[in-house]
Amino acid sequence: MTVSIPKSWMQKCDMKRIHVHWTAGGYSANSTDKAAYHILIEGTGHLVKGDKDIDANAAGSGKKPASHTLNANTGAIGVSICAMMGSHESPFVPGPCPITQLQWDVMIQVVAQLSLHYNIPVTATTILTHAEVQPNLGIKQKNKWDIVRLVFDPSKVGYKAVGNKMRVEVATARDGAAPPLPTSIPDDMKLARFRVKGVNPSTLSFRRSPSGEKVGELPEGTLVERISGLGDWSQVRTPAGYVGWVATEYLVAIGAG
Repeated sequence: MTVSIPKSWMQKCDMKRIHVHWTAGGYSANSTDKAAYHILIEGTGHLVKGDKDIDANAAGSGKKPASHTLNANTGAIGVSICAMMGSHESPFVPGPCPITQLQWDVMIQVVAQLSLHYNIPVTATTILTHAEVQPNLGIKQKNKWDIVRLVFDPSKVGYKAVGNKMRVEVATARDGAAPPLPTSIPDDMKLARFRVKGVNPSTLSFRRSPSGEKVGELPEGTLVERISGLGDWSQVRTPAGYVGWVATEYLVAIGAG
């Protein structure tokens, strides 16, 4: 199932993060859900717009924001899957409305489109589940465990495993959504492309300079263009256009152009 976010839902504003939640309800969005999140994904895969516009969560907007994450709403888009009513973390009980593969796949498309539109890089501190907000951002939450379990993929357990799975798939979806290079570009001007490989279950540090300040993270599977090299380091450009340095040993060539 392929979905596209209506352009009217994505107002022009500066957004820094995307938080992915579940509603803890049924497969349909209710009034409480619409008040809390910007975009909801129902059991059919249908998208529902929340009551608050995305730009309401921009810094200094003056509008009442969608309060989807405790003390972390400014600059953050709230995406939620309508599911998990009656669920329990430990022992794990998914309840009658677990997240489905369809809903997950639609969520990946939604997050990829939002990240491209708002130029949000795919890192563990910019695209994350609600369960990752406290450990990754250091912002205390109230025992939130969305999302640490997936019925359709029981091999992924815990906020880090599920979060990394999400980011790998978002990075891959972004590759497909990005416009191709114009065919008029001469072959000798096209940069060699690589994929990040060998960092699971962690991520690859993205640095300002070789061995320098860490400015982001690249999940397994991210497609990058290699600009130059220095010793054990490669200067690369990400799908979002960011340029930085990564350890060359975690790059696998996939060819040029």
